[in-house]
Amino acid sequence: MSLGNHNTQPIWSREGKDPIRELWVAVLTRAIHDAFGQNDYTEARRALAWLKSKNRDFREVCEYAGRNPDYVYKKLIKPLNEREKYFESLQNNPFHTDPQSYLP
Repeated sequence: MSLGNHNTQPIWSREGKDPIRELWVAVLTRAIHDAFGQNDYTEARRALAWLKSKNRDFREVCEYAGRNPDYVYKKLIKPLNEREKYFESLQNNPFHTDPQSYLP
């Protein structure tokens, strides 16, 4: 009688992808999605603040995802600032309805 399942997947896939790294890529991707694609104003603002913070948490997520935090920040800061301007315009003019004008 065998107790082990010999058909289990290895921790490292044959394509050389690290599932843990892929998980952290998904976390980073979700934050970016929340900042730019989220309809919930509060969640989008939280994601914007986190991505702009460059705090320890942001840096660790980037590093776990195999990404350089400074590079990620540099690539995102302009679109993040534009998205923030869009939200500010909504506060000043709630009838402004063209979110595309502030998306990367």
